[in-house]
Amino acid sequence: MKNITMKDIAKLAGVSVKTVSRVVNNNSEVKIETRNKVLEIIKQENYQVNILAKGLREQETHTIMIFIDKHDHLGGYWNAWHTEAIQELMNCAKIKGYKVVISSSSARGFIGDDTDGFLLLKNGLADGAVIFDNKENDIRINYLKNNNIPYVLIGKELNSNYNYVDLDNEKVGYIGYRHLYEKGYRKIKFLLSDETFIVNEERAHGFKRACKEINAKCDIIFNVFNIELAYQKTVELIENDDTDAIFISGDERAFGVYKAIQERGLKIPDDIAVLSIDNIKYSDYITPPLTTISQELKVFTKEIIEMLIKSMEIKSNKIQSKLIEPKIIIRKST
Repeated sequence: MKNITMKDIAKLAGVSVKTVSRVVNNNSEVKIETRNKVLEIIKQENYQVNILAKGLREQETHTIMIFIDKHDHLGGYWNAWHTEAIQELMNCAKIKGYKVVISSSSARGFIGDDTDGFLLLKNGLADGAVIFDNKENDIRINYLKNNNIPYVLIGKELNSNYNYVDLDNEKVGYIGYRHLYEKGYRKIKFLLSDETFIVNEERAHGFKRACKEINAKCDIIFNVFNIELAYQKTVELIENDDTDAIFISGDERAFGVYKAIQERGLKIPDDIAVLSIDNIKYSDYITPPLTTISQELKVFTKEIIEMLIKSMEIKSNKIQSKLIEPKIIIRKST
């Protein structure tokens, strides 16, 4: 069976190849009746654009890759916040005319791993990249910089010489403690996940700064990776009877905290207050509704896509960075 080409479509429609190209690329200069005629023939002939050939010819694919590292302790690659963030990134990219490909990728070892989507980027099958969950000495970031591939990190690198958009995580830890302290709580525990992620280092630093300002004891517990561990750790804290507020990183993990408190006949916030981070959609639909620090996701993702597209279009090596201001959403759990 003969492969239908753009030239064949043009001949059948009685228009130029250039007009067919404009229709395929959704150019607004084509008259509506002409567009509809060409689209009908494309449908009848089952014509499909060869994206790879088009990308090689134009030296751009209008494709953005989103890389996310596997969180073994989460049982997969992402949690509820990642899901909402990826949805927003896809929406923003689509508005700007870009496709999105999501792939696993390791901060420690993409080289030699044929299943790592980073190889697609290396071989020119995407124009730029967004990277979640970067770690110190992330080999992917150095590769991108050294090969002039446009990218944006979701999260700050300790070396500021990289493109990134991030929440002001130091401020998150700080305002979280201050909020609970001003509400009258004194035995505050801060539960975080992997200590090696920069986001957790910064949140812990902000929490410590707030404690130091009022000369208070600083209780930070790392390696609370998921809902199950959040539940178990909360049970321990309740049994030790030295906690009146739990500040936990991640709304999803807060569900485990709620379960442990409520199973023991205690009330939120009367007996133990709960403050979280993310402001995922579910956080307003649990009882009591969860007080949380919002990452302002729509602003966050819009900044990421705009920064990446700017980098791809200008092809500049100028470093860009943006910190998003966190915001406490006060509900009934504190």
